[in-house]
Amino acid sequence: MRSKFFFMITKNNKIKLVVIVLVLAISPFFAFGQEGTPKNTKATRAKKVIQEKAGRPDVPGDLMIEFGFNWMQENTPGYGFKTIGSNTFNMYYLLDMPIGDSKFSFHPGIGFGTDRFSFDKDITLGYGLDSLGNSEVQYVPLDSIYGAGNSYKKSIVNANYLDIPFEIRWHSRQYDPKRSFKVAVGGKVGVLIDSKTKIKYKDGGETKKTKQKENFNLSTIRYGAYAKVGFGGFSLLYYYSISDAFKKDKGPMNTTTYPMTIGMSLALF
Repeated sequence: MRSKFFFMITKNNKIKLVVIVLVLAISPFFAFGQEGTPKNTKATRAKKVIQEKAGRPDVPGDLMIEFGFNWMQENTPGYGFKTIGSNTFNMYYLLDMPIGDSKFSFHPGIGFGTDRFSFDKDITLGYGLDSLGNSEVQYVPLDSIYGAGNSYKKSIVNANYLDIPFEIRWHSRQYDPKRSFKVAVGGKVGVLIDSKTKIKYKDGGETKKTKQKENFNLSTIRYGAYAKVGFGGFSLLYYYSISDAFKKDKGPMNTTTYPMTIGMSLALF
């Protein structure tokens, strides 16, 4: 009964945290909407003329998709992740807020991020007992779960986040950012909403897939910084996580890992 009550408290706290994050995330959108009709400035008029000539819709923001390859800095020798098979996919909506009559603009947003990390050995995350008999997250050999003699095709950790990205951009063409060279620096804060391990293997000539949904002591909150450089709606992307992938001293073998991503970003509109 006590454990059930603890689970309910933990679950409710997570729900409250997600609600708070959502409120903070959408507040800039309400503030933006309450400003009313955009000011009739030189920048506004110039951008409108360019959009009309190019036949582009006047949408107040960008729908962004990002994808790339991941790797981790880990401090546990022999238990690494491979870059091929480890990837990121994000989908964000960012507002476009010019900073005065300049080439700079501020872009707050909200969206979802997915990270996958592929083990370079036949292992996965699981639970075991430490020297004091307490449960802890460990690296677990796949043979100890599925039996010896199997052929393992894939072993990954998958984490999904509700993210709040924000960035400052500089455009070479002040009134035509859709057709200009650009540089952006920013960051994001995310809340873990789902995590699991996935295993794909062959057993007796039959291909099998298994999933285990657990948090595996992954950090509930993540945050990091990124930079972009590109032209128009396309950019190259580099992201570095300032937060550890696991909770402090709770990773397997006290692993400390800081995920990094290199990839590309594309504005759909």
